[in-house]
Amino acid sequence: MFETILKVAMVIISVVLIILCLLQSGKSDDIVNALTGQSSNLFAEQKERGVDLVMSRMTMILSIAFFVIAILLRMN
Repeated sequence: MFETILKVAMVIISVVLIILCLLQSGKSDDIVNALTGQSSNLFAEQKERGVDLVMSRMTMILSIAFFVIAILLRMN
């Protein structure tokens, strides 16, 4: 029973992590701007705010939960 709950949680967390990774804003624009010589803030210190901050923290928490559940499933 416990193993089934962990497997279901693992699938749900996996799907949510994939969705969160797809929704997060990419940093590739900064790299392209730096290579082409356009004005860029590549080395400017920018803090995450609002939705970006929430999504970043959710990704971190869910990834930790993913690895903990993977370890628990492996030990059983």
